Amino acid sequence: MVITGSALFIEPGTMDAVLEKLRRFHEVTFHVHSESGTELVVNLEADDTTDLESLCSRLKEEIHQIVDITHIYVNFEDEIERMQAGPAR
Repeated sequence: MVITGSALFIEPGTMDAVLEKLRRFHEVTFHVHSESGTELVVNLEADDTTDLESLCSRLKEEIHQIVDITHIYVNFEDEIERMQAGPAR
């Protein structure tokens, strides 16, 4: 599993609409917003990095008010352990 702490940069004046739409994504946990309401701090959860990229693409496609997504930190621990273990048998 990959878990991120991420910033969603959104269009001014759209915070309430974006938060409402984020509720449809069980992989997203909202934490806090900036005073201006143009940055939201969230956690994203995905099975692997490919799934994370797919989630970010879906968020941008379905919530047009999202200008950009920046990952502040990424926890790859499970994915690294899986890679070190080698191919599944």
